[in-house]
Amino acid sequence: MPSPKPTGLFIVILFFISQLAYGQVSNHHSFYLYEDSAKKLTAAQALGLYQQQKFTQQVKEEANVGFTRSVFWLAFENDRDLPADSLLLYIGHHHINRIHFFFAGDSSIKQQWLTGDYYPFSQRPVLATGFYFPVNKKGVYLARIDKSNESLQMSFHLVSRIGAISTEANNKIIMSIFTGMILLLVIFGIYLFVISGDSIYVFYILYIASGWLWVLANAGYGFQYLWPDLPWFASKARPVFALAPMAFSLLFLGSYIGGIRTRGMRTILLVTSFILLSFIIIIFTFNEEGYQNKWWFYIQYCIPLISLFYVLLIMAILITASLRRNKLAIFYLAAVLVLLISAILQVSFSLGKINRFGVLFSDFGMAFGYVMESIILTAGLVYRFNQYRLEKERLLVERNKSQQENTRILIEVQEAERSQVANQLHDVAGSLLSAAKLNLSSLREKDLLLNEQSKSHLAKTEEAVSLVSEMVRNLSHALSPVMLEQVGFKTSLEKIIAIVNASGKIKVQLLVTGFEKYEPQFHTHYNALYGIIYELLNNTVKHAGAKNALVQVTEHEDCFTLIVEDDGKGIDPNQPETKNYLGIAGIRSKIHYFGGLVAFDMNKPSGLIVTIEIPVIRSNEQSSTG
Repeated sequence: MPSPKPTGLFIVILFFISQLAYGQVSNHHSFYLYEDSAKKLTAAQALGLYQQQKFTQQVKEEANVGFTRSVFWLAFENDRDLPADSLLLYIGHHHINRIHFFFAGDSSIKQQWLTGDYYPFSQRPVLATGFYFPVNKKGVYLARIDKSNESLQMSFHLVSRIGAISTEANNKIIMSIFTGMILLLVIFGIYLFVISGDSIYVFYILYIASGWLWVLANAGYGFQYLWPDLPWFASKARPVFALAPMAFSLLFLGSYIGGIRTRGMRTILLVTSFILLSFIIIIFTFNEEGYQNKWWFYIQYCIPLISLFYVLLIMAILITASLRRNKLAIFYLAAVLVLLISAILQVSFSLGKINRFGVLFSDFGMAFGYVMESIILTAGLVYRFNQYRLEKERLLVERNKSQQENTRILIEVQEAERSQVANQLHDVAGSLLSAAKLNLSSLREKDLLLNEQSKSHLAKTEEAVSLVSEMVRNLSHALSPVMLEQVGFKTSLEKIIAIVNASGKIKVQLLVTGFEKYEPQFHTHYNALYGIIYELLNNTVKHAGAKNALVQVTEHEDCFTLIVEDDGKGIDPNQPETKNYLGIAGIRSKIHYFGGLVAFDMNKPSGLIVTIEIPVIRSNEQSSTG
């Protein structure tokens, strides 16, 4: 039987926590509401209207007024005295600009509290995201609720102080879990940005971070924990953080799905981003007095319209790209759909249309939806990153193959050129020099009428020609082991060592283990080792100033090894000046072509040790790379 999925278990846990949070629900009480469109009523006048039964009794403990220019008076009459702080009147939602809270006893009415988003968070009677007011005395309680020029939805009910504290504590647990998940996703985005340097991860971080700030602001936690002493920002936070994620998501969207094809659509996205950023700037220009301006009212109307246009725009882009089988667009579309469904569920639960899991989704529907959207987008980013990594690996493999092919061609060209030069030296130049030597010998042997001085010059000339002929022959063998297949690899090495020793500048000792027979499938390996040994000995003679050197070549079952030691002045193979004129780069390139290893180490007390290992695969067919 498969184990339960962690996501399902997580939702169940949240559900039970949320049910515990609302375990204490008050019995129905009578609440009365009055709309003050002129916004001029005093508390005494409002009390008089209540006593004249001008207030409207509320059937439900909630009111959805919508966009309004009025203020509203809420009345509740407590018919008996209660222990201090035993009962609280909850007024929601979390964002009411001003609440003037009054109590009317037998003879007078007095303001008890003044709170709201226009005042520091510390002015709330109970430090919580909602507005809780003590109602323990017998009498009439009046609350002047001012959210004019904005949309007003509120609820009101009685709850015990213990129930309120329990509700707030459990709500914080749920939001803390969600916030922790968002923080992990942000950290993951930072990690991806650090290792890739791709700007898409910056847009991703800005998008989910600003979006989650909207969730926190909308739930009241932003004002409670992030800007409690900035009441001027409390009313701006929700519209600002509602528009900012839209702007960032438009920048994120194009990079996420691999670009927008049509120029017209790119222009629409750019213009929409500009409008969103302009609205954010305009919102910051309003102050408390400006909130009563008609333009603030129009802005409140425009934000939902802009949001609707934004949703339609990105849905059109994502559906079009998904139909083209763009996998990342499918990820993004699934994420947006989850968020939209969660938003619809939250509205439905809040309106009481659906009751199952109502508490969880009515208060945390958007938070849940945003977390799920972020998780799906992150899964898409992981997929995109893996595709990027695989593509990079593919390009690297192709590049290595290209480099190997270029190296192979270079080696073959070099061998062909060396073989051609060696053949020319051996066959043409060598033959001419041999002919000249024979002619000189013939002249000397005929004992023509030459004086002693001429005979001496003739002998020296013959000796010089003989020496040049020998040098040309040795040089031809050094350039290309023309007799490699005939005499074998071991004998060819002995010949080149003999040539180096004949110079008298250095004494080289050769130790060869194996290589008893010539194997045609390793012809390229033999040529490479031969050339490397010649290059290293040439460097040793010309640059190292060594007097002695040791060359050890060993044939193993799975590799050929070469160790060259000298007692010269040594080099640092990592220095740029030594990489070039000592041919180290070329040696490394050849060894890399065969998939081998090379190490340059300092010899003690002086000199250099070069260790080379070239793998071989013994088969009946020639290996292209060893």
